[in-house]
Amino acid sequence: MQILSLVKDIPVLLKTYISPQIFQDIYQLLVIKGKRITKSFPIEVHVTEHCNLNCAGCSHFSCLAGEEYLEPEQFEKDFKRLAELTDRFFVIKILGGEPLLHPRITEFFEIARKYFPTTAVQLTTNGILLTKMPEEFWRSCRKNNIVVSISQYPIRLPKKEIKRIAGEHKVRLVFNGSTDEHRMCKMPLDLTGSQDIAKSHRKCAISWGCCVTLREGRIYTCCVAAHIKFFNAYFKQNLVIGEKDYVDIYAIGGNKSCGGAITSIQNGKDALIDFLEKPFPFCRYCKTSDTKFAQRWGISKKEITEWID
Repeated sequence: MQILSLVKDIPVLLKTYISPQIFQDIYQLLVIKGKRITKSFPIEVHVTEHCNLNCAGCSHFSCLAGEEYLEPEQFEKDFKRLAELTDRFFVIKILGGEPLLHPRITEFFEIARKYFPTTAVQLTTNGILLTKMPEEFWRSCRKNNIVVSISQYPIRLPKKEIKRIAGEHKVRLVFNGSTDEHRMCKMPLDLTGSQDIAKSHRKCAISWGCCVTLREGRIYTCCVAAHIKFFNAYFKQNLVIGEKDYVDIYAIGGNKSCGGAITSIQNGKDALIDFLEKPFPFCRYCKTSDTKFAQRWGISKKEITEWID
């Protein structure tokens, strides 16, 4: 039955995930899984935690977060430190939440480009607010060579108008994912933390680097670990994040230990990739073997069953 179910889901999976982004994802897969020809990896940063769409079962837990904005000053501090460690990332992704809710969004473009002048910088948005963005936003996208990436959902978007505005400002626009209503996946959480860490990591659909996250000076392998605090707070749970679940970018670069993961500045970038390849303690909370694809999209009711079986 499981095989038949998977076969049935294949057309939806292809429709959902095959897009120009697939080539970027394949590249990341090769890098993070050990094909280290370029020694590069992607990194994403939330500039807002809340969202104006609030998808059910959001893996970033944005539908559970309150209104919260990243200060550009903190962003600059962390990016200055990242640039000291390495100037090579495959792509920097500015997202949320919904990043266009941030009143100072263009300042993040300027800062990212200041410290990473040749790195691809992408703004990931649901697109709802794009036609309402001021001229300053589009000028900054053009000036700083920002790719506007729209994550598609089964909602109505004025795509022609968005394309027209982006075209007039010579801003590159990319549509990713599908508008099919069965475009979501669900990776259930194990509240007891009883999963085999190595097995969970091995079977994880996002362990290969699609959502490496920088948060408060720490690099996490995945968005679930990076943002689990919102799940914990809302549902009064205690899925523990420990020192070995992340890399502290301010602890590396000397002789200090970083959660037991990195100890030498000379191999800082390589050590980061080493960390990203390996299982980490938080993997015990993820039932990756039970991941379900082609799940129906909907607005969150903020029920815990959206994240657990």
